[in-house]
Amino acid sequence: MTIAPYCQYLTVEQARQLRRWHQSMNAAPSELQEQNIMQAPSGQRARLCRSENLPALLMTDGFRRLWFTINPPVDTDIDEAPGSSDAVKSAVKPAPNELAQHSKPQTKRNYLDNHFAMLAWACVAGVLADVRTDVTPRTKTKDTAKGKSKSEENIDYRSLAAMAGSPVKNSERSQLSELRFQRLQTAESEEELLLLLRRLVKQLDRKAPLARLADDILCWFAEYHDRVPRDVEKRIALKWATEYYRAASSHSK
Repeated sequence: MTIAPYCQYLTVEQARQLRRWHQSMNAAPSELQEQNIMQAPSGQRARLCRSENLPALLMTDGFRRLWFTINPPVDTDIDEAPGSSDAVKSAVKPAPNELAQHSKPQTKRNYLDNHFAMLAWACVAGVLADVRTDVTPRTKTKDTAKGKSKSEENIDYRSLAAMAGSPVKNSERSQLSELRFQRLQTAESEEELLLLLRRLVKQLDRKAPLARLADDILCWFAEYHDRVPRDVEKRIALKWATEYYRAASSHSK
């Protein structure tokens, strides 16, 4: 599996499926038809938005559709089939080097094996349901830079934290105040993170970079439950702070 650009946990395929899931609830029928995406059932997005906590989100059809899309069921009964014998099982036994690979500690790439993965993805579904526009930048060209000031060019809009630190129109004030940003930085529970991210998305006119936002949530849950990564420079709080203050400082000069 290949990790998506600018992400630590989200794979390229998961990012693609995440966008298609989001489009199915937001795009026009004609656009969905062009991209061969089935339209989400009526009210699916509304049910996600109305769910106030993670247990409620886990019970929604919108979350289940996302979860089984990025984590399809696998038939694990093959070794228990009638008539199976030790000889047959030994014939399909992994080679020593494969056993060594399976015995390695968990890495970023098998995030779905973590006990908290379902809660993390429920949070992803709950926050992204409030997003109406994916602002993930496309491939940069010379034309995309035209008409933009240097301060705008320096802002990394691939990050929600950078968008939060970016200026309000005709003002030097950031979209999210430093005090409220610090609340997000010091969120002490999963429910508080869900609440604060939903508020931030709404404050940013329901615009967000889908893949990066999802990956940030996955990073937060990994640190909250497994306390990884242990290196300070890799922690999500430091990454958010760097992105927020870089965007804020770019328009305060």
